[in-house]
Amino acid sequence: MVTKKLIIVMGIAGSGKSTIGKAFSEKLGTPFLDADDFHPQENIKKMTRGIPLTDDDRWPWLGAIVEYVLQAHRNEFVLACSALKQSYRDYLGQRLDNKYLFLELSQEEAEDRLSQRKDHFMPRGLVSSQLETLEPPVDAFSLRATLSPHEIVRQAQAYFADFI
Repeated sequence: MVTKKLIIVMGIAGSGKSTIGKAFSEKLGTPFLDADDFHPQENIKKMTRGIPLTDDDRWPWLGAIVEYVLQAHRNEFVLACSALKQSYRDYLGQRLDNKYLFLELSQEEAEDRLSQRKDHFMPRGLVSSQLETLEPPVDAFSLRATLSPHEIVRQAQAYFADFI
């Protein structure tokens, strides 16, 4: 069986997961996936209304990501995914080989970034619930999300060079 590998760019809303994930995947020549694309409509509606997701909301979403990767013809991906709890990361790692890039950002910085976005369903009011849910990873490569995207990608490429 072929091992499917993911570099998961994780963090709270507004940390730049999608921006960094896309730039990093281009640098590596590896497909990019955005976990937001796997949310069922019910989850998007809840978040749009400012209602935090529960574990029960997240399990089918995480399952859809795993199944997509397992069925894909490619073996390596960069995935932008909040992956807030260790149990979520454990679930993703049951059948996939994952490494994590954790983008650290304060509540104030995240809320400021989200207030400037017009094209996303996540309201800034959910940042506090994401921080309450967040269990910072102990096995991730952590960088401040306030670094330039170029610098984050440069450091991540050096760190993950032996993985993908």
